[in-house]
Amino acid sequence: MSVTALASKQSDLLDSASPDRLSDDELTDRVVGHASQITALTARFLDLLREFDDRGVWTGIGIRSCAHWLSWKTGMSLRTAQDHLRIAHALTDLPRVSEAFADGRLSYSKARAVTRVATPDREEELVNVALSATAAQVERIVRSIAHIDRAENEADTGRVESTSRWTWNDDGSLAVTMRLAPLDGARFLAGVVRSEYERTRTAGDPDLHLPDDITGLDAAATTPDLWRGVPADISAAVITMADTARTVTATPDFAPSAEIVIHTGTDESVDPHLDAGPAVTTTDVDEAACGGSTREIDHGPRRKGRRGVALTFGRNRRLPTRALLRVVFERDRGCRHPACGRTRHLHAHHVRFWSQGGTTDPDNLILLCSTHHRALHNGDFIIRARGNQEFSFHHPSGTIIDTAPATTAPDGWRPNSSIADDAVEPVGGGTLDLGYTLEVLYGIWEWRNGQQPTAA
Repeated sequence: MSVTALASKQSDLLDSASPDRLSDDELTDRVVGHASQITALTARFLDLLREFDDRGVWTGIGIRSCAHWLSWKTGMSLRTAQDHLRIAHALTDLPRVSEAFADGRLSYSKARAVTRVATPDREEELVNVALSATAAQVERIVRSIAHIDRAENEADTGRVESTSRWTWNDDGSLAVTMRLAPLDGARFLAGVVRSEYERTRTAGDPDLHLPDDITGLDAAATTPDLWRGVPADISAAVITMADTARTVTATPDFAPSAEIVIHTGTDESVDPHLDAGPAVTTTDVDEAACGGSTREIDHGPRRKGRRGVALTFGRNRRLPTRALLRVVFERDRGCRHPACGRTRHLHAHHVRFWSQGGTTDPDNLILLCSTHHRALHNGDFIIRARGNQEFSFHHPSGTIIDTAPATTAPDGWRPNSSIADDAVEPVGGGTLDLGYTLEVLYGIWEWRNGQQPTAA
């Protein structure tokens, strides 16, 4: 390719033309071309990130990990940063995956999936499959491989680990998935049966009604015979279990995650919603108010940039009350240091020290995690109260600590001309025969293991 043609190609990839003036074909070429470039750049970024982590360049005041630094400095979520680091380190032992990734042929989504199950002995076949499959098909293959590997490992060790996960669905419902070890499963079902018995008993279930002439020991002996065992739909019983635990189990005086927290408003500016969760109806609010361990937070009209609720104790009290702690927690939602965000092991700190005349009120109280609280008292940074519950963080030199540092592209960067415009597109493709694919992969891997020389 001539220098002129190469310069033209790079200029095109820079998208100097307005998108709405491009033809359909030109627009398609640019979308696919940029996807290929993004893939190659992501591979380069992960290569740099691995070295950055290995050297410990990220260490600093109050920085807990490389993922924590990455989240703060580049605007990623902590979970995304952790995923990037996992993949970056996994690629160290996977040269074929790394090569296809760096060439723009293996997309980030495929690389992320493959690195969950790839080993040096497996990566060649996995790369070949991934290059000819869609990202969704690769995810299905990887999930199946992980399931087979886990089953084989459990068969070898004779142990099954209990696992679970939960997530809020788009429609506001909560989805919970559990896989329990045999004994844990039996304990769970036993609790479900007891909870279902209690639920139906208190609800006046006619199946549990005993004749008037059966009393005492006869009733005790008769009641179990009327019981119907584990229900097919255990959702109601599980909710009863949760309500029971929520009501009778002791927790620390201030434990927001152990309460049902509902945010409401006196006007239409705040729709009722669960804390860090979906919206709820007024009927839901009324129902929740009837139970224990429920707290309703009313977001009244804001006045001068602050919420209408203010609790001030001045110099009459050093330690904040639970009510004041709740106000500060609702405002801060975690450690306020710009490079943090932790929500556990928090301390209520007097910005102007109590020993120096500081007051116990929202204008002078701020939440800090134990790490940043210690760093503050060590003089690693300074907090200044601005009034109206506003605070700023500064380096010891007085310069402000950025809440979200700006991220900018390096000067003089140009797309990599060695990356083909269509590199990221799958080769081949078609319908996935999952069973046949797994049979071939495991057949190759088992054959290869059988060819390995045994130790003398």
